[in-house]
Amino acid sequence: MKKNIIRMTSKFGSEFDSEVLVGKKRYLVQTESGGEKRPLIITHVYLNGQIMHTRKTDFGAIVDTPDVEQRVRELMQNQHDLSIKMLGEEGAKESRSTSDYMSEVKELLKSKNNKSALVVLNEAIERHPDDPFLLSYYGCLDAVANKNYKAGIETCRRAIESLKKKVPFGEEFFFPVFYLNLGRAYLAAGKKREAVEAFSRGLSADRENSDLLWEVRKLGVRRKPAVPFLKRSNPINRYIGQILHSVRK
Repeated sequence: MKKNIIRMTSKFGSEFDSEVLVGKKRYLVQTESGGEKRPLIITHVYLNGQIMHTRKTDFGAIVDTPDVEQRVRELMQNQHDLSIKMLGEEGAKESRSTSDYMSEVKELLKSKNNKSALVVLNEAIERHPDDPFLLSYYGCLDAVANKNYKAGIETCRRAIESLKKKVPFGEEFFFPVFYLNLGRAYLAAGKKREAVEAFSRGLSADRENSDLLWEVRKLGVRRKPAVPFLKRSNPINRYIGQILHSVRK
């Protein structure tokens, strides 16, 4: 919703007022000119009587031009419209859900665009600071792309603790991706043993997770034998392993 009022006065002095509804918030956008003596165009964005944003344009360079009044009015209109557009863009960002952000992040990761994914995650976390999924991916990328190893690992671990609090029952369903991110953060820091432990924790929740299995194979870590108390080379373990391998195919 946008409601405009334009008030005109002499010597370049004029005023634009607009009420703008963004979600449930009602903003007042007000643009005015200081006139010939104070050649400034000032736009204030108000929310509940408080100034949330200010934009200024100095038009002193055109005061002595023949069509100054028309040009000032055009500058005011452009600045006013730009401020309203900014509110609309902010409103669109605020309405984005965590799943919207995660979808964009995953698409960027598929194309190996880690830096852009981090930019999106930064914005997402500003709006959803306690979401464990966003924290987990951010921690992983902070370690891998930014080389902030300690902070990245800590963020991944904090995400797991946050998940346990938010999903007290059935959180193990989500563990694979959380431990995948933690393991990758450890790998970036050169901590292979901790990475293997994280990947193993993830596999304990989902033995067939392809991403975790890929990371484990890259590290040269072999699965535990089907019958742990028998040697891996025992015919029983080899036979069961062949059956499981054919089934997984």
